[in-house]
Amino acid sequence: MDMLVTPPLNIAIVDDDESVLDAVQTVLDVQGWVTHTYTSGEAFLSDLKHHKLDCIILDSNLPGLSGAAVAQAISTGVKNIPIISLTAYPGSSQTAKIKRLVIHEVLVKPVTAEVLIEHIQKAIMPTEEPR
Repeated sequence: MDMLVTPPLNIAIVDDDESVLDAVQTVLDVQGWVTHTYTSGEAFLSDLKHHKLDCIILDSNLPGLSGAAVAQAISTGVKNIPIISLTAYPGSSQTAKIKRLVIHEVLVKPVTAEVLIEHIQKAIMPTEEPR
């Protein structure tokens, strides 16, 4: 019997804090997922067309181009990619802006590996139609 082999997930991580970037990348790499890391929204958007992404992990408070601006650019393009935003400032105006956009979830840092993986899996799974 042939087993269906699914390709690994392709996930972009956008965070200006390199320790967060490294930690999230390590968690996702352990899952066997392919990660693409960016320290700015500008770098991510300039590289977006080169990858078929399954999910984006996006810091809401990026310097320069904000997380909300990055999410807006993605949502107005042809991409329909689930976005999970990470924030250390859940009450900030940037977090409020990002929540109004096409975001799957906003998680408050620090987030455990288990919670992050669970939310990624929920974001990428197609919703099933009721029978």
